[in-house]
Amino acid sequence: MNGAGGSARELEVLPMPATAEGFDPYGQLVDAGAAAPILVNAGTARRHDIVEIERDHRPGSRLVASLFETTPQALPLVVRLMERHAFSQQAIISLHSEDFILAVCLDDGRGRPDLSTLRAFHFPGGGGVVYRRGVWHTPIIGLGGAGRFFVQSWQAGTREDCEEQLVAPFVIRAG
Repeated sequence: MNGAGGSARELEVLPMPATAEGFDPYGQLVDAGAAAPILVNAGTARRHDIVEIERDHRPGSRLVASLFETTPQALPLVVRLMERHAFSQQAIISLHSEDFILAVCLDDGRGRPDLSTLRAFHFPGGGGVVYRRGVWHTPIIGLGGAGRFFVQSWQAGTREDCEEQLVAPFVIRAG
């Protein structure tokens, strides 16, 4: 990914506000406020069970929690790379107040991104998603300032954990 400046024939996408209905083909939104809190730790804390990641049944797979730190990006942005997790859902939850963008598309049935299903979503800081298995997506596009994200997925230590694919360039423009 890098700043805009490509050909006039590039596909353009405008980020739309992330809604549960709009994001549904690609996964679910994470909303800590929607989960009923459970009082824990002798009443000194409230736990919100906000997401459950479906098990990956490949031999040797394990649930991995990671912290991603992102560099802010500016729009317009030319995207040339997408990734997917064919055997696992992936949760991405913002740990900061900066907005971010995720662009997503479905698989074409042959293991490649179907850019005809491409959508970009704008999320407020503190938001998050759980991608469905096999959904193609951009890396996290942080806006404003450096970002921190909690990311969780099942991994077996193989290349199939995260497949990357070069795509025909597309431009994400400010909406």
